[in-house]
Amino acid sequence: MVVGEFTEQADLVVIGGGPGGYSAAIRASQLGRSVTLVERGDIGGVCLNVGCIPSKALIELSNRFHELDGLAKRGVVTEDAHIDPIALSQTVTGSVERLTSGVRQLLKAADVEIVEGEASFVGPNEVRIRAAHETSRIKFKDCILATGSSPRELDGFAVDHQRVLDSTDLLFSPVVRRDLIVIGGGYIGIELGSAHARLGTRVTILEMAPEILMGVEPEIQRTLRGVLKQMGVEVHTGIAVKGFKIAGDAVVVEIQNGSDSKEIRAGSVAVMVGRVPNLGPDLGLGEAGVTIGADQRVIVDEQMRTANPHVFAIGDIVPGPMLAHKAYYEAKVAAEVAAGHAAGNDATVIPAVIFTEPEVASAGLGEQEARTRHGDDVVVARFPYRANGRAIVLGAAVGEVKLIALKDSKRLLGVHIVGVDASNLISEAALAIELGATIDDLALTIHPHPTLSEMYPEAAEVAQGLPTHIIMQRG
Repeated sequence: MVVGEFTEQADLVVIGGGPGGYSAAIRASQLGRSVTLVERGDIGGVCLNVGCIPSKALIELSNRFHELDGLAKRGVVTEDAHIDPIALSQTVTGSVERLTSGVRQLLKAADVEIVEGEASFVGPNEVRIRAAHETSRIKFKDCILATGSSPRELDGFAVDHQRVLDSTDLLFSPVVRRDLIVIGGGYIGIELGSAHARLGTRVTILEMAPEILMGVEPEIQRTLRGVLKQMGVEVHTGIAVKGFKIAGDAVVVEIQNGSDSKEIRAGSVAVMVGRVPNLGPDLGLGEAGVTIGADQRVIVDEQMRTANPHVFAIGDIVPGPMLAHKAYYEAKVAAEVAAGHAAGNDATVIPAVIFTEPEVASAGLGEQEARTRHGDDVVVARFPYRANGRAIVLGAAVGEVKLIALKDSKRLLGVHIVGVDASNLISEAALAIELGATIDDLALTIHPHPTLSEMYPEAAEVAQGLPTHIIMQRG
């Protein structure tokens, strides 16, 4: 035992103060549990501090700036529009500070005790907390593990925050770069790469997979490739990144495509090749009897219990997409089970959003997966943004709503959207799929006019062969 170490007792310990952790702490407290929240960094985790919130603040500002050209063509002329990098950076930082402060107030109002330090299990019901100036122990009745994830590292590209950057550098640096190489064509690389392109940076995206945004519907990938090209973003797919060297004020990255190799030069390179769950050996999972599966995630049941029935795990460290809203949901399940309630994880769909321009959003099955599961009993219908009155008024005619349903029962299986405001539109799809809605339900539900949401009944009518605002080929 460390000299000076003392042991406290706790009803419920939550390890990790990100979206999953703080949500679990608040819900458990609401249900009568006495809660201690342990966080080694900043309350709010990756999402609020260096992920969802600051990235969407930057993306929103870059979208507004990029829209100015389009507004001028439509009669709204703004002269001398330019970026103030310092003010822009302050806006992004301000968004983070406002929200993290709000979360602290919520935790305080819920009487959640916050302990700063790094937790590690020293037994099935005990953790050690290492803080800056002391070490302590907490014996708990129950524990919810919500340690989140960290950026995946790329061999040969150690981040130095000067020439080799990570996503945090792209969010908070008060500078508009002349040019930038982004390694990684997943959603983080595409979101931040295109955001900086809209601010005036010449961006090159390098992706090892055959296509950007793997897993997204092929037609949506093609739409985004076209938009990126129009923005001047250069995209290389199916390539291997071999290494880099510094040449004067430039970073020179060597890439290889089959037997061909070439060098690409820019002022800096950003590495965004995915994320890995925070389940390092320092966490002491073995001491707690928590087991990890072949996918390097914690094995949990439908109630989010680990192999230790008094330890729950949620968020990025358990199977499923690494999304904050998934963590929110799992947090409430775990907290309610820990409080003795009959809760369980029974979500049918987890919607996903990519905040590109235009946005991409999906819920439920993709077309290929639907056909693999259901064979010929699948119908696919599309409705284009260019046929929607509100989209035309907004000057946002690029994109489509794609519905996937069973042909016989007409039950909705999946919805995929690329286009303006897809992030908000997808919620209706998620609810429809959860409720087992059919194509006919969508077609018969009155939607307000003129809105983008009208594309749901319009697409449903396409599936019925009875479209109103587009012309279908006969025969």
